[in-house]
Amino acid sequence: MARGTGTVVLTVTVAAFLAGCTFGPNRSAGVQHFVRGKLLAEHGAFDAALAELAQAVKDNPSLGIAFATAGDIHRQRGDHELARRSYESACQANPYAFRPQYHLGLTYQTLARASKAADAIREYLRRAVKVYLRANMLEPQDFETNLNLSACYFQLRKFDLAEQYCKAALAIRPDDPHAHSNLGIIYDSENRLYDAIREYKASLEIDTKQPKLLMNLGGTYIRQGRLQRAIGAFKLAAEADPTDAVAWEQIGSCHYRKQQYDLAQDAYEKAVSLDSRSHKAYRGIGVVHMTRFILDQDRTDSRDKALAAWHTSLELKPDQEDLLRFVEKYTPKYTGPEL
Repeated sequence: MARGTGTVVLTVTVAAFLAGCTFGPNRSAGVQHFVRGKLLAEHGAFDAALAELAQAVKDNPSLGIAFATAGDIHRQRGDHELARRSYESACQANPYAFRPQYHLGLTYQTLARASKAADAIREYLRRAVKVYLRANMLEPQDFETNLNLSACYFQLRKFDLAEQYCKAALAIRPDDPHAHSNLGIIYDSENRLYDAIREYKASLEIDTKQPKLLMNLGGTYIRQGRLQRAIGAFKLAAEADPTDAVAWEQIGSCHYRKQQYDLAQDAYEKAVSLDSRSHKAYRGIGVVHMTRFILDQDRTDSRDKALAAWHTSLELKPDQEDLLRFVEKYTPKYTGPEL
């Protein structure tokens, strides 16, 4: 989204900020340092800009716009921890400015994505929710704030609130495909499968080229037992992203459940051709061959092909305990002479 990645344009805001105001010597100097810092930032001289902005807030600690601009620079440079500190200072200096609140929420979300510890992720998401709620009070009709607030609640597994703010986003922008997709995912998580399908289709009507969404739609159809519909969705996903092996893995799984073993094998082999390290595809090939052997135990060649595929799958991903048991169960026992 443009607001999340672009540099904040502040020229008009500066004029409005200065109009009708009088400052002491230090406060006036702070504004001058801010203006110089903003101009330097616009020309890519970020270190010099940060130095000017630091002087600006030293001269005038209430100059929230200078803190916010420093936050924009840090975020653009990928230093999200420094961005967080700057935006927090901006929000403290001016609690009624919408943009720093919004950007602080974005920064918390970024820090949550970068975190590995579950407790840290939850804490950053809770902080993001808190600041997005403040931003939402300032500008209730901002689409991105509502959508991001919904996403945070979803990750915190508060699905009712996620639904509430996703619907609020859709009320603002009814034709946004991502909002419809997100609402579908929320419904899916609540096991409201028909509602989820409705929203997925609404999103696809707006933007047909969404392979990940088509994969979600296929998965929902599988949960309903509608395997042919699922195959159709996965094939559309494969067309939208011809390099994706996962769609073909799922197509193979659906054909196998329909006992269409030749079609299942073809799909799994297509997945392997796209990704030679797909342990799931090799596992699926093995399942198809072993099923043929179980149905006709004279077909020892099918058993051997199954074991070969399973060994490859285990080489790619050894921690498949159930597959290890199957390999042990179906591997022929040596019956030659004892030494």
